[in-house]
Amino acid sequence: MKCETEALSSDEELVDSYRTGKNECLGTLYERYYKKVYHKCLSYTKNPDSAFDLSQDILLKAFGKITTFRGNSSFSTWLFVITTNHCIAYLRKTKNIYFENIDSYFFLQDENRDFEERILYEYKEQSLAAELGNISELERKMLILKYQNNYSITDLQKEFNMKASAVKMRLLRAKQKMEQKLSKLGIPSGAC
Repeated sequence: MKCETEALSSDEELVDSYRTGKNECLGTLYERYYKKVYHKCLSYTKNPDSAFDLSQDILLKAFGKITTFRGNSSFSTWLFVITTNHCIAYLRKTKNIYFENIDSYFFLQDENRDFEERILYEYKEQSLAAELGNISELERKMLILKYQNNYSITDLQKEFNMKASAVKMRLLRAKQKMEQKLSKLGIPSGAC
């Protein structure tokens, strides 16, 4: 059974209705957001099965915590943050993918930062992850090994069986590609 006024109700009104005992309003929220959450997960995983599983986990997690939604932001923003955090945690856990300069550039769960700043950092982290998916596997692996895992040029030479000059050139080109892509998104250089 659907919430009676679903077409006229905002997400926040549906949350309030759920709080008053109208459990069917969760179904309406699920229908509104399942595809969006699924596609966001798919953009991270590039795997439909993983995206399906993640989207189910995320929606269950969000609906389990829906009473903590305070309305400081829109419901969609709140759900977007949960989705982004869950996908990034999944990638880190399953693929050991981390993002360069994460300590200095991206938001780490710090309760003292205001909400808007957290959203901005989440956007930047998501953008970096998406753009890493748009470069070649070799370039992505080289950037991650160099800037996240602190591999030296010598280590990269051994890893990729290349001369030092070739490693340096590929790193430079990959870094320049990432900086160009991110600058188009309004993210300053230094993100990689």
